[in-house]
Amino acid sequence: MIEPTLLNARAASRRGLPLAPLAVELRTRLQAIIAAHADPATGSLDYRAIRAAADFGAFVEVTRGLAGGRPDELKTPEEQIAFWLNLYNALTLHAIIALDIKNGVGEVDEFFRRVRYDVGGDHFSLVDIEHGVLRQNRPSRNQPEVTFPPRDRRLRWLIGRFDPRVHFALMCGARSCPPIRAYAAARLDAQLDQAARGFVRSDVEVDRRRGRVTLSRIFYWYEDDFSGMLDFVLRHLDPGPTRDWLAAHRAGVRVRYRTYDWGLNDAGIRA
Repeated sequence: MIEPTLLNARAASRRGLPLAPLAVELRTRLQAIIAAHADPATGSLDYRAIRAAADFGAFVEVTRGLAGGRPDELKTPEEQIAFWLNLYNALTLHAIIALDIKNGVGEVDEFFRRVRYDVGGDHFSLVDIEHGVLRQNRPSRNQPEVTFPPRDRRLRWLIGRFDPRVHFALMCGARSCPPIRAYAAARLDAQLDQAARGFVRSDVEVDRRRGRVTLSRIFYWYEDDFSGMLDFVLRHLDPGPTRDWLAAHRAGVRVRYRTYDWGLNDAGIRA
């Protein structure tokens, strides 16, 4: 039995606020933390500095207003996707600091199911956000059962459309995860494209001599989400000889998956 850890409990006297403006404020606060405390080259975060920063206290306060939200306040799929991406990244960052994680999220038993936010009176873990909401309750290799059973209240929060590029926008606190970003509904398509292209550029390795391509395990875990894994890679790989070779040889290329590094993506020196 998992003991949930709710990180945004609010005082009974405090009223929830409309979700749309809170979503914008959450993005603004998250972006300020990223700008001040993320390594631009690696995307790693200085968690110790964040803990001590005034920006972090203001960010936590914003999350405490989420309990009054309603799904119909997020009108478009772009607003929905941007909000839930930012919420996932916010919850990961918040939990690492609140639980004083030093070396990796594996220090906390069932981390991805344990830490939660209250949104509109419903409690969401990282698993709930990723697999239930953003992936529209789809099973996968690492989540073989649906996240939300029939008649679960949280089904009302499922996004209006699925976009496989969200896999490269979710920061799970590990070195092998994509870097943290804050997403805006008005720029979502361009931001997701940038995230996917950046991840493919830095993580996909094509070995022409061995006829082999090495991919992140994200592609293995969620292969069905991409509707043609190598086609997705080719769409997001930079133009040039490597892309041309892979396009010409994809039918016979061997695919292997990189070992996932679950070490904490910490840019600071931990005590």
